[in-house]
Amino acid sequence: MNFFVAGPTGDGDEAQKLRDRARRTVYEMAARECDLLREVLAKDCRMESVSTNINRQYGQQQQEGFNVNGAMNFQI
Repeated sequence: MNFFVAGPTGDGDEAQKLRDRARRTVYEMAARECDLLREVLAKDCRMESVSTNINRQYGQQQQEGFNVNGAMNFQI
């Protein structure tokens, strides 16, 4: 999954909170994905791995924030 979160990207508390919120979003989506897999495809689901990658976006022509990439693997 890929998404963008707008906000400060520096070293301050607000930027850290934004990075934490972005990672939390990936983890919450991964948890719900297992539920959805059980409903549609599988009798059981186990999450094997989740990873996040957060890249700062800033500049004169771009909105300040973070591009967030999340990947997850499941065993069904």
